[in-house]
Amino acid sequence: MKPADQFRLLELSERYADEKLSAAEVAALETELRENAEARAFFAKALHQRAELCFDDSWHTQAAPAARPTAKPVWWRHAITAAAAACITFGIFWLQSTRDGTVATLIRAQQCQWAGSSLPTVEGARLKPGMLDLIEGLAVLRFDSGAELVLEAPATVEVLDGMNCKLRRGTLVAEVPPQAKGFSIDTKDAKVIDWGTKFGLSAGEDGKYLVQVMEGLVEVDDKTGAATKKLEKGQRVDRGWSQKQMHPSAGDDADAEPSRWQPSIVMDAGDGWQAITTAFGHGKDSYIQSSDKAPHDFGTHPFFRVKRSKDTKPDLNRKGYIAFDLSKFRGRAIEDAELVLTIEPSELGFASFVPDSTFAVYGVLDESTDAWEEAGLTWQQAPAHDPAQPERHLPVPAKVKLLGKFEIAQGINRGTRKLRGKDLADFLSADTNQIATLIICRETNEDQESGLVHAFATKENGTRSAPMLRVKLR
Repeated sequence: MKPADQFRLLELSERYADEKLSAAEVAALETELRENAEARAFFAKALHQRAELCFDDSWHTQAAPAARPTAKPVWWRHAITAAAAACITFGIFWLQSTRDGTVATLIRAQQCQWAGSSLPTVEGARLKPGMLDLIEGLAVLRFDSGAELVLEAPATVEVLDGMNCKLRRGTLVAEVPPQAKGFSIDTKDAKVIDWGTKFGLSAGEDGKYLVQVMEGLVEVDDKTGAATKKLEKGQRVDRGWSQKQMHPSAGDDADAEPSRWQPSIVMDAGDGWQAITTAFGHGKDSYIQSSDKAPHDFGTHPFFRVKRSKDTKPDLNRKGYIAFDLSKFRGRAIEDAELVLTIEPSELGFASFVPDSTFAVYGVLDESTDAWEEAGLTWQQAPAHDPAQPERHLPVPAKVKLLGKFEIAQGINRGTRKLRGKDLADFLSADTNQIATLIICRETNEDQESGLVHAFATKENGTRSAPMLRVKLR
């Protein structure tokens, strides 16, 4: 049961005890408690707490039968006691919070890695005002006001009090129940005030930000002088955030490791293994997007993007294309092979809207299409692709061979994924033109619109490793 539902039931119970509910409200509450086991359990738990705290059985024994309302079931006495107990429990919790200075709880930490946080990062920890710096995974904060924030790495948030916080960088999704109306989130150049809703917010240290409303109403106060905006469901305000993500630069990541040399040679990996990247020879990497408005410079990006979009947003599907130059292995039998991809945070879309995801890697069978150019690769013209096919996120089945699959857990945006096996080795061994084209697709759909776009480093990336192919020769 969500905090909003608990508070609503508590409010109804208090009003019932004060005989301030209308007959219609009483009937609706009775129906809910009869039909909702979770609601009944909430009352039962509160009753048990009340019994331990301050239960006085004389309340029942001393009451005259004539004074009991005959129109109300006997079990309502327990409901009233339970509501009182819950109120007392909440009051004690609130007093404890004001006494120790805590204002929120870290209720979930999934696949999390932290850096530079001034607050405890153990799941279940109570939080005082301070800083949380999430570099990987998903974390959920529940403020004592009832507001919940899902932090999506990389993200840095400063907890201020029970009704306010500051997003210094990154992305979060906020869900604010009625009792927390007015909850606000600051960024460098904006202040977002929530009036009981669900919305997503992305912001950078450079001031750029994006606010997107899924439910309800939010108010966006731009600190640079732009007029205050009120946004309803489906509306958004974008102050340079998407433009920055759509035209990335390898030097934008302030936390990136030092510039990485992308090898343009064949490397001896030991034990009979040799390795090449898409930076070697005629290697290449890019991606396509199912939109006529999409730019055609994807081959210059420091990562390629992959996404399966909901049917309501067909123009947002993306597929990755990489090609390896196999000329140095000509005439040699490939006994084993392994593909290595480096995950990059794309910062497009919301990770909490996409579950653990499965990716499929396909080999293109028609070698005449291996001559594709990074600058000319588009949704209208790409190997093993039909722009009109129903399954937009996949290649044309008859023109490819499935080489294997890998998974990325929800919230993961760093690390590597490897694909190794006989199917990959056989595909490479069958090559006759010394160029092997692979297509990377995401099979998992987003749960909601605006789900995360996954990304992988390319040879243009100055800080992460390009797609790598390791082969073992006989």
